[in-house]
Amino acid sequence: MTVPETLPRLELAGVVKRFGQRSVLDGVDLAVMPGESLVIIGGSGTGKSVTLKCILGLIPIDAGRIRVDGAEVAGLKGAALDAHRARFGMLFQGGALFDSLSVWRNVSFALPGSAAERRAAAIDNLARVRLGPEVADLKPSELSGGMQKRVALARAIAARPPIIFFDEPTTGLDPITAAAINQLIRDLVSDLRITALTITHDMASVRKVADRVAMLHGGRIIWQGPLADLDSCDNPYVRQFIMGSPDGPIQPPGLKP
Repeated sequence: MTVPETLPRLELAGVVKRFGQRSVLDGVDLAVMPGESLVIIGGSGTGKSVTLKCILGLIPIDAGRIRVDGAEVAGLKGAALDAHRARFGMLFQGGALFDSLSVWRNVSFALPGSAAERRAAAIDNLARVRLGPEVADLKPSELSGGMQKRVALARAIAARPPIIFFDEPTTGLDPITAAAINQLIRDLVSDLRITALTITHDMASVRKVADRVAMLHGGRIIWQGPLADLDSCDNPYVRQFIMGSPDGPIQPPGLKP
């Protein structure tokens, strides 16, 4: 499907999600254009992961609209929901590799074809994340944390989904490995013309992978704009977050002002 450049690839309008009496998302409005890399920032527990789960149909929304390429996807079930999810790749925070499977079987897990075809496709995708064929038959436990993350990234792009979610892609990595993963994400998004939505609190990741940034706080998007405008933003919540300051309107959970 060819998507007009003026039509958002992904659009949320007034999305509400409650858990009991607690409103996690309270009217989220957000749009991601084709080929754009949008990063959502915000503190722990602000609803970033819930937003991704709502888009994927893993949890139902209580109000609002979610559209992909202009088509409403909230409330899909059965085969229609499966087809919707097939449009997405996902790099999970912990990698989520299958320990019992070899690297190549992890990468090609969702691909069709014979074992030989799938292994060849896996090796091709491993090369895209700068891993050689010598790792194909290893188990995830035989790899370093950074290599495991690269394997997970290869799996996320293997089926060439038009949209990829990156959930805290550098969590648990040392600064050098994290920088390498950030560069890989940036390169893959550009080379494969993927629409990317990343959630993170790592400002180094934000500055490397984002075209545009949105901040989620209090269940709403309180600021969004091009990456170039982030440092000049005068929103006090955004300023405190990007500076990592303990002083400001955002108070850590359980800490009395």
